[in-house]
Amino acid sequence: MVNSILVTSNSWDYSTVMRTIKEHGWVFLIFLVTTFVAFGWLVDTPLWNLTDIQIISDAHDLAAAPLAMFRHVGFYFSQPLLQLAFLLEYYAFGINPLGYQTVNLVLHALNAFVVYMLVHMLFPQRPRAILAGLLFALGVGSYGKVLMGIHQLEPLLMAGQHLLVLYFFIRNDFRRDGSIRSPLFLLGLGLFLLTGLTRNASFAVVLTLIAYKAFFYKWRRGRAILSKDLFVFGLVGVLFYLGQSQWGYRHPTIVSMDPSDSHFTLMSVKNLFRYLVLMFFPLQQSPILEEASPLVVFLYEARTIIRIALTLAIISYSFFGFVFGSRAVRFFIACTYITLLPFTDMTSTGQWLNLTHLYLTSVGFCVILAAGTQSCSKLLARAGWRRFLPYLVPLAFIGSSLFLAHTLDAEHRHRAESPEIVIQRAKLSARDDEQPAPRHQTILQQITKNQTP
Repeated sequence: MVNSILVTSNSWDYSTVMRTIKEHGWVFLIFLVTTFVAFGWLVDTPLWNLTDIQIISDAHDLAAAPLAMFRHVGFYFSQPLLQLAFLLEYYAFGINPLGYQTVNLVLHALNAFVVYMLVHMLFPQRPRAILAGLLFALGVGSYGKVLMGIHQLEPLLMAGQHLLVLYFFIRNDFRRDGSIRSPLFLLGLGLFLLTGLTRNASFAVVLTLIAYKAFFYKWRRGRAILSKDLFVFGLVGVLFYLGQSQWGYRHPTIVSMDPSDSHFTLMSVKNLFRYLVLMFFPLQQSPILEEASPLVVFLYEARTIIRIALTLAIISYSFFGFVFGSRAVRFFIACTYITLLPFTDMTSTGQWLNLTHLYLTSVGFCVILAAGTQSCSKLLARAGWRRFLPYLVPLAFIGSSLFLAHTLDAEHRHRAESPEIVIQRAKLSARDDEQPAPRHQTILQQITKNQTP
C-alpha cells in the first residue's frame, strides 16, 4: 500500500501533475457526468430562498466598489472569501441562478473526486475508491440538500478545502516525511487558512489530522504523532481563532430570536447521534409529509423505535469498527464523529437538525458503506450472481437520496411561486435593470481606479 503512494518521484513538478491527470482524470469526468445526470435539473429552479436573493443583492451593491467587500458584513456571510466568490459569480452570471447552481454542481463533483483520491491513497483498491466517490456524488448521507441554494456555496467550499488539506497533508507525510518546507505542506497550509475564511472549522481539521497520525502510526513507520507539521497547523489554527475573536464577526447578521452564545452540553452528545441517525433515516417534521405515501407516513409514525434501533446499531458498529476494523475504517469512523462536532453545540432554545451539516460528515459514511459492500461481495465471490446482492444496500441509499432531492426541489419550486418570493425577485430584477454597478469593468480596473490620487 505504501508503495502505491511512493511510486511517483519526490519532486512536485509539472510532469507529476500531468501524470496524475492522465491516471485519474477520467474518474473526475465520471463524477462530473454523474453529478449533472443526478442533480442537473436543479439548475433551472427559480430563486426560492430570501437568503439567495439578498446575497445577489449584496453582490450587486459591491460590484460598484469591490474593495468594500473587506468591510462589508453581508446579510448571511461575513467571510471575505465567500464575499469574493459571490462577487465573481455576480460579474459572470448577474441575477441568473443557473450559473450559480452550475458552479455549485461542479464544486460538488470536484469534492467527490477528492474523496476518491483520498480513499485511493488510504485503501489499496481503486474500485472501492470509485464506489465511495460515486456514493458521495449521488448525495448518499446528505441527500443533495447542499446543492439546493446559492448560499450553499459555503459548505461546498469548506468541505473541499477540508478534504484537500487532509489529502496534501497525508501525501506530504509519506513523500517528504512530513517536511514543513515541501510544496505539498505549503499547499495544505494555505488551504487550511482558506478553510478558516469560510467557516470556523479549523480545530475539526486539526483533530482529523491527529486521528490520521494516530491510526496510521505503524503505516507511517512509527514517526511521531505530534510532529512539526501538525504543530504548525495547530499553532496557525489557534492564532487564526484568536484573530477572528478579536477582529472578525462572530455571529451572522440575520436577526435571530436567540442571540445567546452557543455552548456544548450533554445535549450535544445527543445531537451527535441524532445527526448520525439522520443519515440513515432522514424523515423529519415537514409539510412534505402531508402529501407523502402511506408507507412514508407509517415510517414517520414509527420514527421513535427506528431511531432508537439505529442509534444502538451505530454505537455497536462504531465500537466493533474501532476494535476489529482496518486502519482506514477506524480513521473514517473517527472522521465521521469529528466533522459533526462543530454542529452539535446548543443555544438556549435548542437547535434544529440540518441535512446540510451532513455534507462533509457523509464522506466517512460513504467510505464505510463502500468498504462494507465490497467486503461482503468478496465473501460471496463463489456464490455466482448472489455476490452482487450486497450492492442493493448502496442502491437503496442512492434511490432514497434522489427521491428526497426531487421531493425537496418540488417544494422549493412551489415556494418560488409564493407572492413574497415573486415580489422580492421582481425587486431584484428591477435593481439589476438600473445597473448602477458597472459589471463590464474588471475588479482590477476598479481597484486601480480607487487607488488613483
